[in-house]
Amino acid sequence: MNRPLFIRLCLLLLAVGTVLLFWLIAAALNQLERQLSMLSPAARQTLLQYRDQAEALYDPANPAALQQWLNQFRQQENSWATVVHLDVVSIDSTDLQARFTDGFILGRSIDWPIHLHLDYNPVMDLPFIHHHASLLLELPEQLRPGKYWPPLKLLLQLLLPLTLMLLVCYLLYQHLMRPVKLLQQHARQLAAGRLDSRVRPALGPRQDELTELADNFDLMAERLNQQLQRQRQFIADMSHELRTPLSRMTLALDCAEQQLDSQIMLARLRRESDAMQQLIGNALTLAWLDNEAGQLAAEPFDLADLLDSLCSDARFEFPDRQLHCNWPDSMPLSKGSARLLGQAIENILRNALRFTPPGASVWLSVSRSEEYWNLQIRDSGPGVAEAYLPRLFTPFFRVPGAELSGSGYGLGLALAKRLTEAAGGSISAANCTPGLCISLKLPG
Repeated sequence: MNRPLFIRLCLLLLAVGTVLLFWLIAAALNQLERQLSMLSPAARQTLLQYRDQAEALYDPANPAALQQWLNQFRQQENSWATVVHLDVVSIDSTDLQARFTDGFILGRSIDWPIHLHLDYNPVMDLPFIHHHASLLLELPEQLRPGKYWPPLKLLLQLLLPLTLMLLVCYLLYQHLMRPVKLLQQHARQLAAGRLDSRVRPALGPRQDELTELADNFDLMAERLNQQLQRQRQFIADMSHELRTPLSRMTLALDCAEQQLDSQIMLARLRRESDAMQQLIGNALTLAWLDNEAGQLAAEPFDLADLLDSLCSDARFEFPDRQLHCNWPDSMPLSKGSARLLGQAIENILRNALRFTPPGASVWLSVSRSEEYWNLQIRDSGPGVAEAYLPRLFTPFFRVPGAELSGSGYGLGLALAKRLTEAAGGSISAANCTPGLCISLKLPG
């Protein structure tokens, strides 16, 4: 299973939160240590002043004054110091002056860094300007750089990781909370009745678990919107369809109360009551399928046995029509309900027989293709105009002129469509020669 969000978090935490953290700490420590290990300008100036004082007293013929200054320096700075000659002389009389004298030193130059981890003060070499000699002195403690290095090092090791981790946490928070905040915003809009509110377009090309959540939210919102629209349309159509039989029943009751053809009126009331009962039953089944179709329990059954029973009932009910059947001896189905699927096929079969003239034929055949059973029911009726075919499975839709024949309320094919889809199949309609052909595709 792809987990892009998990991969991004791992990369962000490992690459940015670990590798970059160690690199920044090492680079910052190295840079800070290098800067702190250099002598300050004041310290450099003080050392150069010591050199100038020693060089002013330097006299090889009379070293007493320089010796007195050195003793005074040692006592004053509590440090060691001396003056040395820099004459480079070879034992075999080779001339080394031009090559080594200028660059020859016995201690550290004031331009060099002082290692902060040393536990002793280094010896500094301060060459005289006008003589081949140098002042060598142990760096006084007060001039040594890096006094604040230990606390700064500790602070850097704590502050930099903390700052970086806070930055990473902030980026993670923004990355995670943006779609969450959008979901909250659109959920409030959905609760306020704005069923067209969608989250996914606002997230752009991002692809991870949170965008999958946004897709599921949008799918839920779309289904809620469709269901609400169907319910509103269903209520409007239902109220419209109920008005006609109720009006006829009221008229029949008025006539019965006035004792006008009482038996005829009572029979009329019986027919209207049965029609209303069938209408309400089909409407309730249709509404139930809209809400519970995804929770139907699958029960394996043989489609051949179901078709045998349905065709037997159809021949009994319409003895003046010819019903031609052709299907394999066994057609096992593992998904769907025999009762509900049987109701769907029965609605289609009765509709075909009803629109087939007496003496004409209806054909029912089943064939196999890949993992599906293809069931076709073709009548010998007038067919349906091409403009009405897309609406043929819409609840309460009747082809113009059909309502005059008393052929129902337009729920039969709509109910058949929902029942077929609940079984994992599909249904379609097309005009044939002759009649109308209804095709069902059922998973085997």
